[in-house]
Amino acid sequence: MLPMRPVNLVNDGPLAVIELARPETGNALEAALVEDLGRALAELRSTECRAAILTGAGRHFCTGAHLGELEHLAEAPLAERLADARRLAAVYAELLRAPFATLAAVRGCAYGGGLGLAAACDVVVAPPDARLQFSEVRLGFVPALISVFLTRRVQASRLAQLFLDPTPLDGATALAVGLVDEVAVDPLARARERALRIAGSASPAAVASTKRLLLNNQFPSLDAALEDAARVNAEQRAHPECRRGVAHFLAAKAFPNWLDGD
Repeated sequence: MLPMRPVNLVNDGPLAVIELARPETGNALEAALVEDLGRALAELRSTECRAAILTGAGRHFCTGAHLGELEHLAEAPLAERLADARRLAAVYAELLRAPFATLAAVRGCAYGGGLGLAAACDVVVAPPDARLQFSEVRLGFVPALISVFLTRRVQASRLAQLFLDPTPLDGATALAVGLVDEVAVDPLARARERALRIAGSASPAAVASTKRLLLNNQFPSLDAALEDAARVNAEQRAHPECRRGVAHFLAAKAFPNWLDGD
């Protein structure tokens, strides 16, 4: 039997569902998953897709960086770390530039770069008991790539608080902040309803043009900003504090205390 792909794509005419399919890792952003997600998004460009739903298999949407890979790549040359960061940057860019409507159906946890995947979508639906958080700085890492485009959802001053003093947000709090557009007990079912409504009521060419205009107005230098952020991402991976934070979390399943040296 062939191994399961890390991303499942079900394309049913105007509606597609993209499922992150590594529930055993919380759908963490391992290299294979990121690469396969990019493949799925690129594949949809040549279809009749008018709306795509991004979701995660199992309990969680996406728990963010794969810390085992992050620890391993800290030893790699800068070029290798930069290539890995660029792969994730390309996925964010593909989501932002998709010529069809994109919706995120979040359940469970969406952390760090995983929450970035949701925020790169046009519509985010989450349940009341969702847990959303940007916890990179607590690991000694930086929310570099996602910082490029999150201002389309969250004010810069509020974003600084979410990054620098991270606490988990439930669905209602995330709605108030702007990270979530609707709270629903069954986010996937509700995302399907909204996706089908968009697909049936909006001209696909007009959707593509409107999205392109909005993105160009908001981020006219998206590629350059993502490249700068990818370099920051790659360099921080090898920083002693990031290596210490990741190693501590992998060993203790808790963030280090940066005051006492633990």
